Amino acid sequence: MKSSARYSFLIIIMLSLFFSLSQSLAMQNCSCVADPFTKKYIYFKKTWYGTKRSWTCVYSCQNLQQARSQVLGTHKDWYTTDDGLEGICDGLHYVNIYNTYRGDFIWKYDSARWFDPAKSTAPELKSWAVQNCR
Repeated sequence: MKSSARYSFLIIIMLSLFFSLSQSLAMQNCSCVADPFTKKYIYFKKTWYGTKRSWTCVYSCQNLQQARSQVLGTHKDWYTTDDGLEGICDGLHYVNIYNTYRGDFIWKYDSARWFDPAKSTAPELKSWAVQNCR
């Protein structure tokens, strides 16, 4: 009975060390955050069947050595509807709230969150991640 309690205790200790180590390694990865006030449309064409948009955003990116640099990311997309979330920068979080003046739900900016630049839709952020994160 005593030996099984020891083994259980050791397994719990080893698992907690593993999870704390994996969290610290995850915190050391490269990441970027968007400045929500730097978004600029560089192309906007609306037709009866949809809208094509291109826009840029400035990102503050942090490499493995915790050094920060500014990266300009370019995004392109095609939309068939306008529901309020078109043309947003990567990592920006919006919440859907009810607006009593309009009598409808709207998307409101909530926060800018850190994200993995390798998973971005901007080719500049992907190439920055290849150069600085591996």
